[in-house]
Amino acid sequence: MKKTPLAIIFLITFIDLLGFGIVIPILPSYAEAGFGASDVTVGFLVASFSFMQLVFTPVWGRLSDRLGRRPILILGLILTAISYVMFGMAHSLEMLFLSRLLGGVGGANISAAQAYISDVTRPEERARGMGLIGAAFGLGFVFGPFIGGALVGYGYSVPGYAAALLSSVALVTAIIALPESLKKEEQHAPTAAFDFSLLIAALKRPKIGMLLVLFFLITFGYANIYATFPLISTREFGFSEREVGYLFGFIGIIGAVTQGGLIRTLTHRYGERLLFLVGAAFTSAGLAAIPYAPGTWSLLAVLAVLSFGTGIMTPSSLSLISRHADERQQGGILGINQSLGALARVLGPIWGAFVFQVFGTSWPFLTGGFVLLGVVFLVRMTLWD
Repeated sequence: MKKTPLAIIFLITFIDLLGFGIVIPILPSYAEAGFGASDVTVGFLVASFSFMQLVFTPVWGRLSDRLGRRPILILGLILTAISYVMFGMAHSLEMLFLSRLLGGVGGANISAAQAYISDVTRPEERARGMGLIGAAFGLGFVFGPFIGGALVGYGYSVPGYAAALLSSVALVTAIIALPESLKKEEQHAPTAAFDFSLLIAALKRPKIGMLLVLFFLITFGYANIYATFPLISTREFGFSEREVGYLFGFIGIIGAVTQGGLIRTLTHRYGERLLFLVGAAFTSAGLAAIPYAPGTWSLLAVLAVLSFGTGIMTPSSLSLISRHADERQQGGILGINQSLGALARVLGPIWGAFVFQVFGTSWPFLTGGFVLLGVVFLVRMTLWD
């Protein structure tokens, strides 16, 4: 495993995700308090970021196979920084939507980051490598929400500008320090931005096809709470916006510890398939229990179970997909996978916000728990020979 490039890609991802962590917990309140958005509108706002990821993730993945990982990562960081400036300058709901749409285009370069890790790791080390991206996400959600919660008292625009500054730092770091991981002889000829034949071929392969479907389901189940967890935290549990940021930070701490440290030991001892199964079970239980937590300490315990479950489930599933993908199509397959994940993050928040508004505050969490319970059975039935 090439440690220096991994350290740089981790640092860049962490700094960029720190900005994401600053704005995402305050986004529902920003839309509601600042522009009078309804619950369902908040769901569409959260989903708009993922919609653009859905469109552009396979584009960046395929282009990274052709042009290299580094230029795609840099371009994504430029767009991300601009989107946060627009977030801070937003004077209407439409502009807020536009900032999240542009942010989704920039954030779609995650497939290039995952392909970068595949380039510089051996197959047996890939789960740990993928776990580094998860750890960067986790750490971004440790510090980002704390920063966002502290800054929101000065106005909703201040967290947006802070996130733009951090993304700019990540951009400069990438330009100066990030080497290209894809060798010239490995770069491929131009292909369609989204190759449906690759998707169809992947879905026809029993193992990788099922893994892609499972990744879609786990992402959809968890995404049911993206827009609604901040809302239920303020309405049902009575937390302030700053305290909601602290809850996100707590989730991030558990995720960072799990994906940044425990995943290596657990993968070596138990293997990716079992961790996928157990992680889905823990995530299912955690999601379903959130609305029924009787107090702060019990809620923290539920969130710890949830975060540990996702912390071992996500890198295990990504590692399994990478192992079953053709070495020459790593970027394309991971791009397809991230695109399916983005579709789930489009549908999940919209569905979650809809049932939250129409049927009651517990429904997004119960829906997510039920979907993850289905994943548990599918993993057991299809991934064991």
